[in-house]
Amino acid sequence: MKKPSYIMVHHSAVSHDKNPDQFVANNEYHRAKWNFKSSMGFFLGYNYEISKIGLVRQARADGEPTAACYQSLAYRGVLPRWTGNMNDGRCIHICLDGYFDIEKPEPAQVYALRDLLRKLAKKWGIPKGNVYFHRNYAPKTCPGKNLDLNWVRNLIV
Repeated sequence: MKKPSYIMVHHSAVSHDKNPDQFVANNEYHRAKWNFKSSMGFFLGYNYEISKIGLVRQARADGEPTAACYQSLAYRGVLPRWTGNMNDGRCIHICLDGYFDIEKPEPAQVYALRDLLRKLAKKWGIPKGNVYFHRNYAPKTCPGKNLDLNWVRNLIV
């Protein structure tokens, strides 16, 4: 296991109105796609997932390899080249249930994300400048057009 130096935020890209708690469905989807079991017994590619009501579940230990960002090299020159493989444990991946191109996170999700970001940043000494979105690494909108990176970084304070 590695010492985490980064945090990456994702969305599930499935409306939380269709499925407000997507942990089981996402775990099964990732089992079928990658069949990559964590030390905690889950297949979910993220370290944490936050449901519509703000329930935080951990699927992978901090520092454990993930399958959350298979686009492992810096994308569009936004990130330093040395960031390398963000699935090798150097990055903690947090997924919010929802499709934030068409909806916004629920207040309970925002509070849960804030608390989790603060806890992880303090525990691992991760500066807010080392919080990224999946779209910084891949040609996609993840975690959605309705989330702003600076706003999320400022949740850490």
